[in-house]
Amino acid sequence: MLQIVDIAGLVPGASKGEGLGNAFLSHIKEVDGIYHVLRAFDDPNVTHTENEVDPVRDVQIIATELALKDLEYCNNRIEDCEKKIKRNNDKEAREEKELLTKVIAMLEANKWVRLGDWKADEIALLNTHRLLTAKPVVYLVNLSAADFLAKKNKFLVHIKNWITANIPGEIIPYSAEHELKLSLEPQ
Repeated sequence: MLQIVDIAGLVPGASKGEGLGNAFLSHIKEVDGIYHVLRAFDDPNVTHTENEVDPVRDVQIIATELALKDLEYCNNRIEDCEKKIKRNNDKEAREEKELLTKVIAMLEANKWVRLGDWKADEIALLNTHRLLTAKPVVYLVNLSAADFLAKKNKFLVHIKNWITANIPGEIIPYSAEHELKLSLEPQ
């Protein structure tokens, strides 16, 4: 069964508690994948938290906040591991610390965990942490009805280029405006 949960957009600083960031980020941690909705249309009647439409900036903000939250989590877990290692030279804690150190290096290099080259035993351990950057992403690009019907949009190439270069995933253009119009037409 597919269950979709709508989690409102994140603002810069969400990983540090700005806006409703920590609450939203904790909800995202529980999901198996992310549908990332990107607004790619201008409409003066629809406000934007950054006061202008820039889907590439928006996807960068989300990617950064998710990575920062994972960094914070990994650093806290490493502290816990170090305590266990110091107390009783815990082998599992040493292995976990080694893996989380690799994760931190990836995140600091602006790479998502899911894009890493992991061994099977590492994947099993990574899965226990439910890291935000380990989740697959599908990008839903919301276009105006006119752009959707014309099959062109001024933002799409820039969005595709950023996604391809940074966090690859499926890109699905659609138009909520067009779908609404269709749903209101008499059958």
